[in-house]
Amino acid sequence: MAYFPMFVDLDRQPCLVAGGGNVAARKVQVLRDFGAKVTVIASDCSEKIMDMASNDKMIEIIKRPFMESDCRGYLLVVAATDDKALNHDISEYCKNLGIMVNAVDQKDDCSFIFSSYIKEKNLVAAFSSGGNSPALTQYLKSEEKDILTPFLGELNEFMGSIREKVLKEYDTEAERKKAFEAIINSAVKEKKLPDNGSL
Repeated sequence: MAYFPMFVDLDRQPCLVAGGGNVAARKVQVLRDFGAKVTVIASDCSEKIMDMASNDKMIEIIKRPFMESDCRGYLLVVAATDDKALNHDISEYCKNLGIMVNAVDQKDDCSFIFSSYIKEKNLVAAFSSGGNSPALTQYLKSEEKDILTPFLGELNEFMGSIREKVLKEYDTEAERKKAFEAIINSAVKEKKLPDNGSL
């Protein structure tokens, strides 16, 4: 099954990670990379999670066993405990509440999966194999790093800053598209951002 590639705004949105090990730590890092407010519930937490929480006020740790009622109030939940049966139960709780859930390495218990991704500022490329081969998505990610560079992240920010100006200056969609493409092609060729005042 192919997963629909929907990009979701997680900025300051409440997300729960059940589990405190190294896998849970990786999921916490990804969620924070996109601005989420993350709660971790686990009896024990890895040193990595503890370090992240001590340096990031958007990560909260609750040290105790997971309870069914913990799922309520979150945009999405990640079941990353070392207990597959518990991860399955968490998935069922969430699905019954209409909450998006990822049960790590348990594809049938997931309503969404984490993709391999490259992120340069707000420019993001994501790769999914439908859960079939994480190794293949990691390969694609490594191959695309030479294309999606920090400069393109900067260019994307620049394009956002001039968007309204271009929309006002050109009357038709075709003219706007041509203008945007010309700006991008010139910037990529010259390897530098255009002068905003010369547009």
